[in-house]
Amino acid sequence: MTALTETHLQASAQVRQDKLAERVGVLRGRAGLGDRWLLVVGGLMLPLGILLVLMGWKGAADTPLVFEQVPYLISGGILGLALVFAGSFLYFAYWLTLLVRENRDGRAQLVAVLSRVETLLEQGTAPRALRTGTSAPAAALVATRTGTMYHRPDCVAVDGKSDLRSVTADLPGLTPCKLCDPS
Repeated sequence: MTALTETHLQASAQVRQDKLAERVGVLRGRAGLGDRWLLVVGGLMLPLGILLVLMGWKGAADTPLVFEQVPYLISGGILGLALVFAGSFLYFAYWLTLLVRENRDGRAQLVAVLSRVETLLEQGTAPRALRTGTSAPAAALVATRTGTMYHRPDCVAVDGKSDLRSVTADLPGLTPCKLCDPS
């Protein structure tokens, strides 16, 4: 193929790509409207269903004859229950769409933060520990003068004690504290 034909095909593909992106953008804009419809329709169906059930019960309660109660049971009871269930499902669908939207927003924020960290690492302005991959130096460990366990300095077991000595975790005869878990 000639260079002119390849350029024409690439331009045509780009036009199709732009049209697709525009149409997808329109669909995304309508998504918020669909959420609101779930909320509004569910909000109408649920109380209407409860009202129909109550009206059916009231109608059936006013007559002692079974053949007069059946129409109330069918029109009020069954239709009312159907509306209550449908309204509840629409509310549930609305709640799920909110969870999905929140998840997407959280993921977008996470990607933005990670790209900022990546930019800082590439520029060399990040803290040295992030650039080198090493962690900060470990806090000093302490033990009482005659104790057999080592602790972090902020451990409640040694808080307020004055007879502390600095130790290392590999010192023989010392075991880690079960409260502060210094290992």
